[in-house]
Amino acid sequence: MKIKLSILTAMIICLAALGILALYFFLARNQLWRPGGIVNGASSDIPADPDQFGWAQSSGPLGGTVIRMIPHQGKIWASLYSGGAYELQKDNSWQQIGIGRGISENRGFDIVADPVNKNIAYVPEMIGCISKTENNGARWQGLCGKMLGDIQADNFSAHTLALDPADSKIIYVPGQAHDGTSMLVVSVDGGDNWERRFVFDRHYDFNHLVFFGSKMYLGTVENGVFVSADKGKSWTSFNTGLKDMKTARFVNFKNTLYFLGAQLQFNTRLGGSLYRLAADGSAWKRVPGLEQVTGLATDGSKLYVGTWSPDPKLLVSTDGRSFKEMASRGLPPDWIGEIASLNAKIYVGVGGNGVYVSTDGGKIFGELNKGMISVATREVHVNPKNENEIYAGTWDRLGFYWSKNAGKTYGRLATDYFVLALQPDPRDFTRVYIGGDKFAVGLISKNGSRFTEKKRPGKNKQGFIESIAIDPQNSSHILAGVGAEVAETPPGEGLWQSYNGGESWTRARGIGDFAVYSIIFHPDNLKIVYASALGSGVFKSSDGGRNFTPLGNGSLKYTYRLAMSAGDPNVLVASSNVFFGQLSTEEQISGKYGGIFQTKDGGVTWQELTAGIRNYEGGDSAEDFLGWLYNFGHLPNYENILIDPANPDHLIVGHHGENVVVTRDGGASWEKSLPEQMVPGNIHNYAYCLGASSDFKKIYSCTCGRGLWRGILDKDQKLTWDFVDTAYAKELNPGWQPHNAREAKQFIMSGQYNHGH
Repeated sequence: MKIKLSILTAMIICLAALGILALYFFLARNQLWRPGGIVNGASSDIPADPDQFGWAQSSGPLGGTVIRMIPHQGKIWASLYSGGAYELQKDNSWQQIGIGRGISENRGFDIVADPVNKNIAYVPEMIGCISKTENNGARWQGLCGKMLGDIQADNFSAHTLALDPADSKIIYVPGQAHDGTSMLVVSVDGGDNWERRFVFDRHYDFNHLVFFGSKMYLGTVENGVFVSADKGKSWTSFNTGLKDMKTARFVNFKNTLYFLGAQLQFNTRLGGSLYRLAADGSAWKRVPGLEQVTGLATDGSKLYVGTWSPDPKLLVSTDGRSFKEMASRGLPPDWIGEIASLNAKIYVGVGGNGVYVSTDGGKIFGELNKGMISVATREVHVNPKNENEIYAGTWDRLGFYWSKNAGKTYGRLATDYFVLALQPDPRDFTRVYIGGDKFAVGLISKNGSRFTEKKRPGKNKQGFIESIAIDPQNSSHILAGVGAEVAETPPGEGLWQSYNGGESWTRARGIGDFAVYSIIFHPDNLKIVYASALGSGVFKSSDGGRNFTPLGNGSLKYTYRLAMSAGDPNVLVASSNVFFGQLSTEEQISGKYGGIFQTKDGGVTWQELTAGIRNYEGGDSAEDFLGWLYNFGHLPNYENILIDPANPDHLIVGHHGENVVVTRDGGASWEKSLPEQMVPGNIHNYAYCLGASSDFKKIYSCTCGRGLWRGILDKDQKLTWDFVDTAYAKELNPGWQPHNAREAKQFIMSGQYNHGH
């Protein structure tokens, strides 16, 4: 089943993680969270998993951002952002029941079970319409194929759905088409056929749809509540009594409708108020005494509320009016989002930390994340002297992780810091430098790690440290790139340097007000430093980082990351990200901006390595045009790049949407990494960062909501297969695959491009 989607929608896949970062920094600056200490992971004495060719998912960090959790047939089902769906097993481990089992997307925002046949359940998805299971999650079927034709849309995005109380085969799905048109679509036969029931006057983001009494209530992200009394044929605003227009979840508790008036958008939550519907149905009444409410659920006899004020707390009520605050000990400093109760146990999803459980009514919670590998990783570093020791940074939680066994188990460190930039000392892997809204230096030890906060570079107190580099010969000489925002965007304060270990900083000259995302010292000549400033280009310093001059021409303007060959430091690769550069969709696919550029003479000359993809004209057969290749070349949004120290033409590239791609001939040909290993079902996946062992045999890849992956190269230095020969390539539908670059451009712009979701 092929799903049609627009470029802009496709590139949203994990950017909501930046909302979580913004949330954390807001809370930190307003002292709304309490710093934590070291969280010890499982024993680091266990040996690493045996090496095996190809990609394998690391067993940690465990957890992730739970966006929906419900009791289902005596078990708990949880949907995680970009992590698929999980089912809690009898041994208290989680089993993946979504990705790899036919589900058409990896972000399910709701789980709705058929009350008549509980083996049937539906999951509405961000870029995948909805999926349906008829055998309790053993297999899933995407329903987009028929839906899109029936409603005449190129794609449909949904976060919620409801089944008719009188006939569970009738499905109501509010959502939006690829062009932003908001509508309610309905199937009266369990998803076989669809119709447009109602088209809204403008674009709305919908969070939750429920039946209550004879009416339907529809909550939006920031436009309040709509109500319908005629099965969705007409809708009116119903916001009387609301403090603001943010709505998240509805709950029917003892024949009273409650709803959470808080922000719920993608994987981000901000606290708000709890409301209930007045007895006469005329207005919403705010439940007094509750602040910063982030979660709401019921088991029929009790109403559960999660708050953050400033610590995470669970509150319980038996009447919906008076609430008892539970001790809630053992929870990480994060918001309680999803709540479920089953068999005298209370399960809560806590920010990006996965699921915690209480067996004593909410007094004490313990982590319950065995098998749940859905963390959004964003940075990885491998000890050059011990390939099994790694550091991993994440998008969705405080601190970072340390493994001594190649990612089999982890300990969590620096939980009183939000880590945007992470850099081990090149001379001593136990010394780690971290940056975000603060700058600190840590000494890592299994007996206890200690972090010392230093002065933060930059003049703007609202700025963020986006990159760090340490002089290989002098650990007191530190360079740091400063951005204006949490998200990767062009504005910033350039590059700053310290010669006293971070006690004081001075700004380097030559780089304007742009954010610097990569800084590299030349190992043989420490006076030479390279830096990339998004929106300004690549720069070189010949005096150790005091002054910089631009390199190349305008084609390097949107360079996001730089990589240097360990075998020859004169070989560098500059990779662009024009999406982060805030270019329009038309500019991104125009072929005029960005790419992958390589220099073999220290930056004097540069060669563009994706020109062969961009100029591809296809052949007589539709199968000669591969959509991912065109996307890879015409959406030049790249993350990290690794250079084989023994072969500068062997590059491993992380793409912002197309996983990991490889060239072994300097860009003359490209291959996509084994799709069925890293992304079963070819579900879309970002490769945010890459890391490698010093011998370039083990490759690590960060993902959005799929944890950390380790790849082992074979004797031919190969992680991939020939994409053209895969069964997936042969499944491409010749009826709509373009034959040349001109047709492909029109095809992508039409919003019909298939990204393999």
